[in-house]
Amino acid sequence: FSLTIYAKPALDCKTHTIVCHVAVLHHNSALLVKYAEMIDHQRGWFLPNDDLRHVEHPEAGAKRILKEQVGIENSTTKLLDIESFIGDNKTWHLIFDYLAFPTNMNVTKGKGVEEAKWFEIDRLPSAEEFAHNGWGRAVLLKHAKVLA
Repeated sequence: FSLTIYAKPALDCKTHTIVCHVAVLHHNSALLVKYAEMIDHQRGWFLPNDDLRHVEHPEAGAKRILKEQVGIENSTTKLLDIESFIGDNKTWHLIFDYLAFPTNMNVTKGKGVEEAKWFEIDRLPSAEEFAHNGWGRAVLLKHAKVLA
């Protein structure tokens, strides 16, 4: 079994939004990013994320996101959750939530990433400092409880 990373564009669909979020954890720390610009104009901290590309497997998408956005190539990934909801843009969202466990804490900001920073789980920024009303913070705290 191997994962192929496709060099294809994101799915261009006005009805569906298929996204992969990656909660990057190293011991008791989580990696958060701030993007220079987001399509939905949200500001604040995010879990690394991106739309999946056409026919891209979600796990390949998680690994691509890690490599392109924060320069992480060596990590173990695990699908933790799949979410489904109608988003603010009225499209049906299908979100694949992955955990990633990199071998070290070295990061390199990729294109479009304004800031990438490790935070201890018990010292995460406040919900108000996260995009989407603190959604990423809630996900991290939920995942941290599962791992504890």
